[in-house]
Amino acid sequence: MASLRRAAFDIGSGATKLVIADVTEGSIQELFAREVPVPFAVDWKQSSDGNLSSAIQEQGVSVLRSLLQECDDRSVAVHARVAVATEVFRKAGNGKAYLERVFAELALPVRVLTQDEEAELGFRTAAALAGSGDGTICWDSGGASFQITTRSSSGALEAYLGSLGTGVVTSMLVEIQGCSFAETPSPNPVRAEHAEQLLLDLKRTLPATPSWLRHGNVAAIGGPNSMFCVACEALGMGLSKQSEEASAEGESSSCHFTITAQAIRDVLLDVIGKSDDELLQYAFCQGQLREPPAFILPKLILLLAVMEHCEMEKVFFYKTIGSCPGMLISDEMFAKPAAAS
Repeated sequence: MASLRRAAFDIGSGATKLVIADVTEGSIQELFAREVPVPFAVDWKQSSDGNLSSAIQEQGVSVLRSLLQECDDRSVAVHARVAVATEVFRKAGNGKAYLERVFAELALPVRVLTQDEEAELGFRTAAALAGSGDGTICWDSGGASFQITTRSSSGALEAYLGSLGTGVVTSMLVEIQGCSFAETPSPNPVRAEHAEQLLLDLKRTLPATPSWLRHGNVAAIGGPNSMFCVACEALGMGLSKQSEEASAEGESSSCHFTITAQAIRDVLLDVIGKSDDELLQYAFCQGQLREPPAFILPKLILLLAVMEHCEMEKVFFYKTIGSCPGMLISDEMFAKPAAAS
């Protein structure tokens, strides 16, 4: 069977992702993969009117324009390009208007996914990377929300969803400190009691844990700016070097790393109380990751809160470029031209 060259854009709340691949019967041969940080969720959370700023919109359009050039350079037909947008574009007052601008200026139709649709794509991506056997649980976490999913014995997708991500959690931490996120973009240095309060507040916010999730083996997916990758960097697993090598080769690695709640607690002891300048010396704020130091501790605490609340013993992290692999193997997404939404 002949392969189909496709491009999948995942315009997330924290980063814009693109994977170009030749797809043959559900098998993907990557030709190009890139994730570019564009902090839509943080920008929206810092706004006074609930809208995306002009600056972040310009940045987003610029990034998409450069990524579309990669599609042209690799001869990806216009009808073989699909794009989706996630949580922040459902919530921002001008989220829809921004995506309409993308269509008008770049001729790229973008579909805004529901959280359930995000969950489905995330599950497909995790199943492709971790294996699709019974009991697979996928955890996909972005800049403004997360989805944890599994396939029931009847074939239905079961989901555990939360509207928590980098922007929301960082804002919560700054407010615990008695400040406004719009005026105080970084919570650092963070006192131990404020970190513990954030952890408790997040656990109170999380829904009750379903039985299928408790003590389950979880496959987490995310790119270089995901909280999982930050955690692995903090644990000294050296993902930044792998990320740089993968980027240079135009590929993404699917090897996995193991994260435990106790390991994250140990890391927090070293990160709490550090200033932005001190955190800039750490590996997870250098190299290709260039993780803003303001977001390190909120990401680690969100990861810990969900793991402890849901009684996860281990999380296996698979590096990927958003939900792009799940999109690429989804024939229905390419069946007809998307409408801008």
